Amino acid sequence: MTTVAAPKRASSKRADPELATITRLLAAGQTTRVNAATGHSQALYAKCPNDGGQSQVRRVSRQGGGAIFEVHMRCTQCATDFVAKPESLYLR
Repeated sequence: MTTVAAPKRASSKRADPELATITRLLAAGQTTRVNAATGHSQALYAKCPNDGGQSQVRRVSRQGGGAIFEVHMRCTQCATDFVAKPESLYLR
């Protein structure tokens, strides 16, 4: 009898360079950065869990050294407040 291995599930964690940049920003206590290549300012945003709209930073919680450990977001379309994990944050 031959058994077939189950296909591997894709990891839910992002492994892209943007996530590393976001992690560094949060560790430095920042929610924005200037893109060196373009000179444009980039801010953190997340997708709303209710409607998928872009949500912006509303409030942050900091540790003693200034690092951000919790980012509170507000959806611009439905006004929902939620806490975004670093894996769900993006730069725009």
